[in-house]
Amino acid sequence: MKLVEATIEAEGHQNWIREITERYRARLRLLQSKPSAREDEVLQLFEIIVDGGLKPDVLRYLKGDPDISELQITSSSHGRLTGLIRAVGVISRCIADSDCFLLHASNESDATISWRVLGAEASFKRLVTRLESKGMDYRISDISVVSSKRRLTARQEWILRVAFEKGYFDDPKKIHIRSLARFLEVSPPTLHESIRKTQRKILEEHFRNSQVLRP
Repeated sequence: MKLVEATIEAEGHQNWIREITERYRARLRLLQSKPSAREDEVLQLFEIIVDGGLKPDVLRYLKGDPDISELQITSSSHGRLTGLIRAVGVISRCIADSDCFLLHASNESDATISWRVLGAEASFKRLVTRLESKGMDYRISDISVVSSKRRLTARQEWILRVAFEKGYFDDPKKIHIRSLARFLEVSPPTLHESIRKTQRKILEEHFRNSQVLRP
């Protein structure tokens, strides 16, 4: 199966993204998206980097935006916020509904967001069709065909990122398997097995691409 990886550049079609990047001059990264029950709504894992003095204003805005139905801050430090947000997002929803995988998204300028996506060739064609049906003004750049072997699945990537952001891999752990499973709405055994398989894939890829070092 052929996988297509590409960058889609478009002006922010999510109000909260436009406000955060333009009004507060923040840097934004979207690390994962999955569709929500409401039309054009998505659940996204995000990271915002902003001047420390503006962080309370950013939080106040996010909590008051009517397009945002859910906000969970997983970590907060000086000038940096990470968390989960459920909000209206046309491009993000097009990506999720086409069965493509959002690798990451970030603002390259005040108005333009670059969306790095991965998907099967048929899924990528569906994405383009959905964007056009929504009347999106976009540009595709840096497109390539990649190997389908040894890639993490979208769900594995999602679980691993949430576990990392919530401190599952910290020492000592900030969250344990039962609490993390409850947050992700899966059973603890299922979550444990998913994390184990994901770690094995990462290690296999690492050792496959590295030289054997003798002590």
